Order: sequence, then C-alpha cells, then structure tokens
Amino acid sequence: MRFLRAFIKLILFLAVTLFLYSLIMVCLAGSILGVNYPKCRTHLLRFWGKCSCFVLGLRVEVKGEVPKPPFILLSNHLSYLDVFVLFSQLRTLFVAKSDVQTWPLVGFIIRTCGILFIDRNRKRDITRVNDLISENITPEQGIIIFPEGTTSPGYDILPFKTSLLKNAVAMDIPVSYATISYSAPETQTPAYQSMCWWGDDSFVSHFLRFLQEKNSIAKIHFGTHPIECRDRKELAQQIHHKMSSQFEPVIEKDEFVEKHDKFQPLTI
Repeated sequence: MRFLRAFIKLILFLAVTLFLYSLIMVCLAGSILGVNYPKCRTHLLRFWGKCSCFVLGLRVEVKGEVPKPPFILLSNHLSYLDVFVLFSQLRTLFVAKSDVQTWPLVGFIIRTCGILFIDRNRKRDITRVNDLISENITPEQGIIIFPEGTTSPGYDILPFKTSLLKNAVAMDIPVSYATISYSAPETQTPAYQSMCWWGDDSFVSHFLRFLQEKNSIAKIHFGTHPIECRDRKELAQQIHHKMSSQFEPVIEKDEFVEKHDKFQPLTI
C-alpha cells in the first residue's frame, strides 16, 4: 500500500508540475504580445505550491498575516518541502543554493522560472545575487531568503549568514520573517526524519520515502511586523531572536542529540 501511495502521488505531482510549467512557458511567450509575465508567473507558482501540497498530502496551517509584494522575507529552512509550502501562500521567488539546479525535473523547472541561484563557495557571487534581489523585488513579487544557509532536523533556528541582507539595508526595505515547522501522526515516521531533509540522504531517495507517508502537517508562522535596521548584522540578530521565540521545534534538541550525537549541520 505504501508503494502504491507513493506511485500515485508521484504521477499526480509530475502531471500537475508539467501542466503548470507549460502554462508558465505560454505566459513567457505571450510576454512578446504584452502579457505581464512576472504577474502570471507568480500566480501560477503559487497555484503550483497549493496543488503540490494537496497532492503530497501536506496540510498547511498558517498563523499571522501573510505579507504582500513587494517584500523580503527570511525563513528558516528544514526541507525542499519548504518551497512548496511557501509558494502556496506567497507571490514570490526564492534565493536557492546552486545545487538545486541539478535536481531531477524540479531543478530544471525552477531554473527556467526565474528562481535566483547562489554559489556559496564563490564570494563574488554574493554581489551578483544581491543585485538580482534588488531587481526582482516588485509590486508583483517578493523575495524569500533562507539565511541559515542549510537545512536542519528542526530542533532550533541555526545561526544566520548576513551577506544577502546587504541590499535590503541599503534600500531601506523592512524585512519580514516566518518560521516553518512540520509534524506527522504518531503512526507515521517522525517528521524530523520524513519531512526535514538533513544529513547525507539524497533528494531523490528522501522524496520517494516521503511520498509513502499518508499525510503530514506544515505550520507557517508569519511575524507580526517587518523589521527595519540600517545595520545588517544587527538586523539579522533582531530577526533571529524573533524567529527563535516563535519557532515550534520539529524535535526537541535534547531528544535529537540523544539519538544523533554525531550530527553536524552542513553549509549548503
């Protein structure tokens, strides 16, 4: 039954993804005739997020007010599932690690849909991506940044990398924030293993195992007020404090350490 469930979910996910991607490409072609491609794209990506969550059996619970474009939003990062969850609620693009481009199908699609990629191993790439962030914050869409620079099992908010906040400070843009958490029924694999993506597991193997789960819950808690500060490190500290205070751990740190005492988050 678990394998049949995974197969059905995979087929439906691929069908929805390819159909909506085709519509996005039609809108891109239509931009020659005056179609507002960025507006169409953000609405279709949001619909893709909603459809993906439904197909994957992922119920999204939202707390707080969802920001409207233009915005910069910082979020913790637990899994590739974060993309579907956040797309389902926001008209936005992401800053993603360059490795995502190599993921089967999803990597190709989001690369051709305008997602911003950063190579964290090249310091010069930070300047390029900061410029792209400034260019892509419009009345049609916001930008989401994962300042932890890595995924985690969800026991805490990890330290922030502040380099991508440079232009937010320079442009005097208030920065919104949100925290994501996951949970699963007691009869299923614990969420920190089935939904959070960490350690040495590949994207494909983890995703295929996740598809076998019956249903899960994603919780998004949006911060009450955007934060504005002229110093990016101070801005990061303020937001980190706010996010830490509202974050609902997927697993308690003591419990995780007891089970995985040798684990260290990897920068990605």
